[in-house]
Amino acid sequence: MTAAPLDASRRAFLVGACGLLAAGLGSALLADDAQAASGIKRRANGQVDVTVAKVPALAKVGGAALLGNVKGVPTAVVRTGQSTYQALNLRCTHQGVPVTLQNGQWSCPAHGSAFAIDGAVTNGPAQTSLASVKSVLNKGVLTVA
Repeated sequence: MTAAPLDASRRAFLVGACGLLAAGLGSALLADDAQAASGIKRRANGQVDVTVAKVPALAKVGGAALLGNVKGVPTAVVRTGQSTYQALNLRCTHQGVPVTLQNGQWSCPAHGSAFAIDGAVTNGPAQTSLASVKSVLNKGVLTVA
């Protein structure tokens, strides 16, 4: 007896659901790591303070530090210039699956979209860049809201 093949919409749903579950578990682990990381402090209000000089991943332009979930949003901070940083929402703009950092770019495990380290789309099916997350730099501390 052979099983009937899954229809495309059901298969897409199952793949997406499994991806979200795995990404959610990974994000939970990242949140714990970020909490324990030197230079990263979670506030009671859900914001995250990043003392950039204390985070080795941000020592050079193009470096990125994963923060885990910030107010429910999978987030990373990227150093974009000598004294500029950007917080990114790591949900792929194609279907919302969290992206991962691979070989200096953000990659979506669901459908293959790719984004430059600053969030710009480099490969579809995503059509728009990763969204920014509100952040403010003050005296060497980047507060991500």
